[in-house]
Amino acid sequence: MEIFDNINQDGENEDKTIEYYINEVKINDWMILPFKNSIVNFKDRIEYKKNGLYHRLNGPAIEFHKESEKNKYYYKGVLYDDIKLWKKDTLKELRMLKVKKLNKQSD
Repeated sequence: MEIFDNINQDGENEDKTIEYYINEVKINDWMILPFKNSIVNFKDRIEYKKNGLYHRLNGPAIEFHKESEKNKYYYKGVLYDDIKLWKKDTLKELRMLKVKKLNKQSD
């Protein structure tokens, strides 16, 4: 369950869930970005998505600003606990992209 930070009128932090916005406020379309690929900056993190899924080839798909938070590595929407496996899977795609780029340059 994702939680959104909100500050109430007294300056106190009130956490709101997606369910709150869908059920109580009756909106959720603003939470879905209409773009195929996106990089969204939050106050505590940066999120990278491709086709609506967390995805990044050259670093964590959820990158926290504080070093105390553990960055999250995703590839095609799959969370990797083992960064070595993430590197192995993303390396294949990076190589294919480089080959495509070289082929376009040689044409």
